[in-house]
Amino acid sequence: MGIEAMYGVEFISSMNVGGYGVLILETGRVLGGDSSFTFIGDYEIENHVLKANVKCNNDREILTSVFGDIKEFTLKLEGTVAEKEFVLSGYVIEEPSKTINVKLTRRAELP
Repeated sequence: MGIEAMYGVEFISSMNVGGYGVLILETGRVLGGDSSFTFIGDYEIENHVLKANVKCNNDREILTSVFGDIKEFTLKLEGTVAEKEFVLSGYVIEEPSKTINVKLTRRAELP
């Protein structure tokens, strides 16, 4: 079974603020969002390690980000993949002191 699927994502920042959303990994692309943010980016896998860059944009401005009042930022994420559930760790490229952990749980196969 490949990595391409729809995932539920649970994330928590270094500011101890968390959230939930959905993410699709498909042909090197990352697509997803939550009730306020869109998540769009790319990924690659080498030796079971996924590396991703994900642009997060607060297009609805319903919620603030898990990093405070930031409308747009890019995450650099990395972690070892597993079939059902795995964790990516990373940071905000524009402000590397802001870190995040993201747990991905496989929810559905892609058509």
